[in-house]
Amino acid sequence: MTNLKIYNSFEEINKELEIYKLQAQIDKEKLKQNYFEIKDAVSPTNIALDLGLSIVRKLLYGKVLHRLLPFRK
Repeated sequence: MTNLKIYNSFEEINKELEIYKLQAQIDKEKLKQNYFEIKDAVSPTNIALDLGLSIVRKLLYGKVLHRLLPFRK
């Protein structure tokens, strides 16, 4: 079931249309911002950096665990 809005004047209609236009512009800008954020996140440089940090993190965790649990070989 759809909700039908009853307008009493063209002024009300124009205000509603203006609100929809502004919301569409806001949504478009959010979409652009999300696109650029995703594009930056999946750049080769960021992927390589994340991979390198992951390897370093695993090595450091391994050394810490080896010191905490000396019975492990």
